[in-house]
Amino acid sequence: MYILSDPFNYENDSNFANDKPNEFWDEVAKKYIYWDKIYDKVYSGDEIYPDWFQGGKFNSCFNVLDINVNNPLKRDQVAIIYECPYLNKTIELTYNQLFEKVCEFSRVLLNLNITKDDNVLIYMATTLEPIIAMLSCARIGATHCVIYDNYGVNTLVDRIESITPKLILSSSFTIVNDTIVELPTNLKNAIEISKFKPNHVIIHFRSYDSTFKESDFNLIESIKPIPNSLNWDSEINKIKENQQKPFYEYVPVDSNHPLYIIYTSGTTAKPKSIVRSNSSLVCLKYHYSAMMIKDVVLRFLAHHKVGGLTFHSFLYGFLSFGQTFVLSESGVTKFWNTLEKHKISMSFAWPKTIRNLIKYDPNAENLKSNFNLSNLKVLCFGGEVTEEPISEYIENKIGVKCSRGYGQSESGITLILGYGHIKIPYSACGLPAVFIKPVILSPVDGKELNENEIGEVSFKLPMPPSFAATFYKNDDRFKQLFSKYKGYYNSGDLGFKDKNGCFSVVSRLEDQLNFSDGRSIILNKIEDSILKHPLVLECCSFGFEKLNQLVALLVLKNADDHHHIDMNQLNNEINFIISNDFNPSTFLSKIIIIPELPISMGGKITRSILSNYLNDSNYQLPENVGDLNIFYKIKNLFKQ
Repeated sequence: MYILSDPFNYENDSNFANDKPNEFWDEVAKKYIYWDKIYDKVYSGDEIYPDWFQGGKFNSCFNVLDINVNNPLKRDQVAIIYECPYLNKTIELTYNQLFEKVCEFSRVLLNLNITKDDNVLIYMATTLEPIIAMLSCARIGATHCVIYDNYGVNTLVDRIESITPKLILSSSFTIVNDTIVELPTNLKNAIEISKFKPNHVIIHFRSYDSTFKESDFNLIESIKPIPNSLNWDSEINKIKENQQKPFYEYVPVDSNHPLYIIYTSGTTAKPKSIVRSNSSLVCLKYHYSAMMIKDVVLRFLAHHKVGGLTFHSFLYGFLSFGQTFVLSESGVTKFWNTLEKHKISMSFAWPKTIRNLIKYDPNAENLKSNFNLSNLKVLCFGGEVTEEPISEYIENKIGVKCSRGYGQSESGITLILGYGHIKIPYSACGLPAVFIKPVILSPVDGKELNENEIGEVSFKLPMPPSFAATFYKNDDRFKQLFSKYKGYYNSGDLGFKDKNGCFSVVSRLEDQLNFSDGRSIILNKIEDSILKHPLVLECCSFGFEKLNQLVALLVLKNADDHHHIDMNQLNNEINFIISNDFNPSTFLSKIIIIPELPISMGGKITRSILSNYLNDSNYQLPENVGDLNIFYKIKNLFKQ
């Protein structure tokens, strides 16, 4: 007979989940969720469209927020900290304060006749307000869709016409790369163009004062509301004026009712509109329980924009266990200051941040002398394959754990991660979550490969409750995820499994180049070699198909080096490293020095889009790809 482990025991729960999956999920659901109506069946439906906890009803906001407010030990604990280095602003909310604000805004939504059958589009800066809005939507059963705050008009039009929101929420301005950017004009233009018109628009006019830079102050002063739009603060004040109470109740919804819709960054193809059901919270809460330490409050820094999928998972996951969630608006250069100031325990980090340290502070002496990081226990990475030297530096020089977990937008959780009971190799992501069954399949014939053989990372169906329910209004595209290997979800990523069962992910499948002479090259591996050169800080490689050539973009450690560097010599030195790591027939035909890499809004290097852009003269860059000027600069340099 199996029971869930407490504290978490990987082997016990893995055996339980694999031998008795229905009993496993039944116990998880009853342990971690307060059900207003218990479900009739744990699992029904089919492998592609599983119906988890059929007939059950609960409310995700209650299970994330109210459970902490009802706990005397958590009620007055800090739930969320907002930090903006650019504005020199910090705001803290306890669980009870957050609860009051969510219940107030829930009443605003109900006053506008927003119901559980409606979608709400959130186009806001990374501040407290979108979090309040997300939880308020969950409280009344409405489905929220948060999008990046630096989307252009065309992308906004696409999202409005696709989501058909009854309500759109926006901010007066956001901060992008330490620059004030106003939002209402783009939204106004998008609504005018869109064939679909929302019933209501609410703008949150952010506070500011004369201490702001004159140029910022003047810009913010000039921001005008959208005609017929509502004011966030005014709508909340109406509740008090009309002597209404905040909505302290909540709306129970079906387990499979959509909690939110979120778009992927579109680094490899047209963005996917992922639908996440409320039942995903069952899986998310169990998953996060494995990371929690009893009676210890973690402080987690989400170094992401609110429109990112990982932001959603971290927010719902950490709040549901009464932890402290820290969000930072802009201020990339103040990363270490923020870790020190708020005594952060865990944080997401970008590889570039650590690469800078490796080049400039190889023993982390300056870092440790300038910042007190004694509270920091874990730095997490995701989205991009992270090279071994980064893991080694974090653990051996900084002295904290490096988590290189693997997940996807579709999965809703980290599918493979470093559980603490065994030492994970620096090259590996870790062990599979206890409730999934990954295998490495041959992209050629679909057969399972042996240990250390590289193939496509795939997962035996059904996927867990956290997995996407479908793609919004695009079931056909969703079904393609399961069409390549019968009975499996194909991830589109290449990886391998070692003798201890640890999985490593090496590349996207599309980032493996197959040349006409029979060579097969994984771009990430080439980039690992390039990064060994002492002058190179970052790099990105791709194939130039017309000439059957391999090309690399380099960001140098010292930006001024490119003025006097011998490009032929640098190319030869890098090719010498590559030939030693691979063979003499593998080499770069061309290197290009650039000021920065093309990065998506989700923090990924846009290799696929870049390759299409440079290989196809008719290719049109998607508007939401990031800074288009970087692509234009690269193309001009590429032609030289």
